[in-house]
Amino acid sequence: MAKILLFEDDAIQIELIKKHLEPQGHIVIVAKNGQEGIKLAREDRPDLILMDMIMPGMHGLEATIKLKEDPLTMEIPIMALTIMSSPKFVQECYRAGIVGYIKKPYNPNILLESVERIVGKPERRIARIMLVAGASRLATMIEMRLVRLGYQVNSFPGAKSAVENLAKQKPDAVFLDISLPEKHVATVFGELVRAEATKDTPVIIFSSQLSKENLESAVTRWGAHGYLTSASEINDALRSIKETTGS
Repeated sequence: MAKILLFEDDAIQIELIKKHLEPQGHIVIVAKNGQEGIKLAREDRPDLILMDMIMPGMHGLEATIKLKEDPLTMEIPIMALTIMSSPKFVQECYRAGIVGYIKKPYNPNILLESVERIVGKPERRIARIMLVAGASRLATMIEMRLVRLGYQVNSFPGAKSAVENLAKQKPDAVFLDISLPEKHVATVFGELVRAEATKDTPVIIFSSQLSKENLESAVTRWGAHGYLTSASEINDALRSIKETTGS
């Protein structure tokens, strides 16, 4: 999957672009202004930057120039997203180092084709994820987000039903509600490590009841791969799993 940094301050545009790119397997990171985007570009080293050219404060052309002057970010390809289409402006964009140009309002197919012309198409394998959780808004949001991203999600309300299906499901990752009774949590972790086929399966824990500090402590205690405090952190968790396991 490609990591794409989107410079965009319009909430509707952000959701539209995510809607078209994330189900294809791409990860979209958002910066709502130029300063934030430059910082994220330096920290995350995305595969591609989509640059809105009209933003408050630092406009897109200025941000592009700064990125191209920085040795840490100068090699990252940048595509412009804008309503501006005058020949002079387009020429300035290309002169600044922009490699592509998509005019708003854009055709979703053209957006996807333009992006994948640069970053390539992600693998189309649908990863299997086991979700072990009680009834909670966070669990529902996590499941919806994973399904939207194209993952095959099998949900189980507790440890008994989950471990009964573990051998058959052979999940690529387990998302586990750490708020379940401790014996349920222990059963899931114990069953995973007991079988050769699942002993290396990454587990992401989450809870709407525990603090970040408690979740960090639980990661260490149970040997989990990571944790979530909200569904919006799923992309980071999935990327971490991919980078660690190579899957």
